[in-house]
Amino acid sequence: MAPPHPARSAAAVFARRQEAPAALPLRQGLPEERSKRPAAFIIAALEGAVITCRVEQSTAPMEATAAEIHDLPAHALHSRPDPDQAPRP
Repeated sequence: MAPPHPARSAAAVFARRQEAPAALPLRQGLPEERSKRPAAFIIAALEGAVITCRVEQSTAPMEATAAEIHDLPAHALHSRPDPDQAPRP
């Protein structure tokens, strides 16, 4: 059974929002599927921060989330396997 129209529309919006955060790691050589995971995490973290900001009536949750997200792309790029090295058992 296909999801109702609003659910499909929301899914399409979230998919488009993940394109930009996934583009940089992809251009830096990360495989496409690996680039999508941090992008999905970034969007989920931001959405959660928005909700938390509203509940707490504070921008602190967004500031904390932004600080963590700032380091995420660098971590993903530095943790990628070296193509010149054989995989470890």
